[in-house]
Amino acid sequence: MKILENKFFNFLLFVLIIVVIGYFIASIDEKSRASEDKTITVSGIGEVYASPDVGLINISVVTENIDLAKATDDNSKTMNGITSFLKGEGGIDQKDIKTTGYNINPRYEYEMRTGKRNLAGYEVSQSVNIKIRDLTKVGKIISESTALGATDVGSLSFTIDDDEQVKQEARDLAIKDAKDKAQKLEKSLGIKMVRIVNFSEGTYPAYDSYYGMGGAEIKATSSITPPTIQTGQNKITSNVSITYSIR
Repeated sequence: MKILENKFFNFLLFVLIIVVIGYFIASIDEKSRASEDKTITVSGIGEVYASPDVGLINISVVTENIDLAKATDDNSKTMNGITSFLKGEGGIDQKDIKTTGYNINPRYEYEMRTGKRNLAGYEVSQSVNIKIRDLTKVGKIISESTALGATDVGSLSFTIDDDEQVKQEARDLAIKDAKDKAQKLEKSLGIKMVRIVNFSEGTYPAYDSYYGMGGAEIKATSSITPPTIQTGQNKITSNVSITYSIR
């Protein structure tokens, strides 16, 4: 009988210990969750200005003729002449010349009296995108391409070819800005930043367009004065958000 009482007592003691341990663990988890639920998010911004080292420009040739073969032949000859100049005197590498469009479209005219639609000719258009690594040649490339028959030269923009280092500089400034704000909030609110629980970032490089010429306004001529192109500087912006757990 006494043995049974001892076993029962030991069993109750074991159950009590399990209950106490469970309560203790649950209490710690609850405090931990309550601590994690208390968070604050601060944002920071970093801006870096850097001189661009690459120019991007679109060059297009549009030809029209009632004879489709003549229209396509004229277009090809004109664009081939521009491309030869770009690779030669323009100093553009083959890999930096990319065809971005080639279209053939019939053009119709309508007779008001009969309502009939008559073929007036074919329009052939071809466009290339050029990457200019020697920025001193931008003005010459614009003027010479136009003189050789380009009907549209535009969408000129300047960028940084390898901008990872500049992006990192902007990111570092943004993180420092956010951390400085966090330290000030600690003093102002009387809280303690425990640890970082979340981080997000957005980096925005600038691509500014400066120059454009409309197709119908351009006439092939050898007397076009090269424009003076100012590259200026590009602004790279980084925005970060840092979330801290607090107590």
